Order: sequence, then C-alpha cells, then structure tokens
Amino acid sequence: MVDNLIIEPGAIGTIKIGMSKDEVEACIQEYARKYQKEYHTRNYFKNVFRVEYDANRRVDFIEIPSSLKDEFNCLFYDIDVFNTKADDLVTRIDRISEYDRNHWELGYTYFFPELGLSLWRPIIFKEEYMEEDWFKEMCPENQEDEMRHLYFEAVSIAKRDVDQK
Repeated sequence: MVDNLIIEPGAIGTIKIGMSKDEVEACIQEYARKYQKEYHTRNYFKNVFRVEYDANRRVDFIEIPSSLKDEFNCLFYDIDVFNTKADDLVTRIDRISEYDRNHWELGYTYFFPELGLSLWRPIIFKEEYMEEDWFKEMCPENQEDEMRHLYFEAVSIAKRDVDQK
C-alpha cells in the first residue's frame, strides 16, 4: 500500500515553510527511516526534497519531483498531482484558487499565488498532439517519452503572497 504525501499551502508532507534546517533534517531522516527501501541511497529523501532557505535560515521553498509518485500518492486537496494530466490538474486547482495568467512561463509553469503552489513540466504536450503525423511517425519508445509530458514533473510550495504582506 502506498502512503499519501499531503501537499498544502505552507507544507509538503512534514516539511513546512518557516522550519529551521535542523527541523527539516529531522523530517528527512524520519522519511528515510520509515520508507527505507533496498534501492534508496543514503541521501535519497535529502535529494528528492529540494528545500531553500531565506536570509533568516528558515524554509521559504519546498519542491518535489514526480519520481516520488513511486513512493507516495502526492495529494493536493485530494488531487493526485503527478497522476492527473496537466490540463485537468490546472483546471481543478484553478477552481480552488486562480493561477497567475500573466506568468511568463505559462504552459510550463503554473503559479497559484494565493496557495504558494507551482506546477512545472519541461515541455508542453497535449493529447491532441497524439493525432498528428509527427507523433505517429515516432517509434513507440519516443511516443511514450513524449506522453509523460502530459503530466507535471515537479510541484513546489513557497511563501504565499498573503504570508509576505
């Protein structure tokens, strides 16, 4: 059975905005202890949780990659962020809080300022592309590689606009 990793404004799992580096280390050590697998390197969770700190050495940014979907159901408001197609995910979260429609990387990155949530993928790929000749002419392995871009590859939480005021 796969556990849930809850993503919410201000936190991903047990790592929260405002924590000290020692508190984050304790969280990561607990993940490593609880989810130790034979294929995990010693620093597996330290590497998958990307954490940045502000000038006061407090967490102001947390990011996780889609590779964690093998370990957890990564849920934001009960929506599986890495197993829901990007267009559907943006539509569903936009009903909760609107994304920044002026964001310069729209399509690659969606930012929801009131939630402090960002969703990222390296390439924009849409289902209708699968009907185009250039896609059909690809070998199956390349088609599969392209189709993974229907989903986001990273999700992050940062200080929300309301936190910064």
